[in-house]
Amino acid sequence: MASALIALANATAVFNVATVGTTVDPVTGNVLPVTETIEVSLYLRQGSLSPNDLPGVDVDADVFEGYAITPQALDARVRRGVRGALTWAGDAEQPCEVGEARDPFGTSGLLGSTLQQVLGDRIRLIRYRQR
Repeated sequence: MASALIALANATAVFNVATVGTTVDPVTGNVLPVTETIEVSLYLRQGSLSPNDLPGVDVDADVFEGYAITPQALDARVRRGVRGALTWAGDAEQPCEVGEARDPFGTSGLLGSTLQQVLGDRIRLIRYRQR
């Protein structure tokens, strides 16, 4: 079933998430996880910011809240703290961080599975900018 919000898609987020295995950076010699790119089409609206979201001093933050449209179910590796790149409403791509992902209702019960099938998984992205 397609998301009821498919016509409202206004953003794309790309996340690099760890997968199985490691690799060695040829320049630094550091051991790094092998990553996989996950692209998600989203419906987002600009939300409000709570003071706990600020990671440091002199930081401006934009918060975006909405739903995953394609795919509707977020990959399990897309969770709080994962960083990615957000393109929203025609703006240039900018770095972002996942603030929250998925509804607190889960996806196995009647309410959670119905919401996911109709709307998609809920997501909250934070875009930090230094002043």
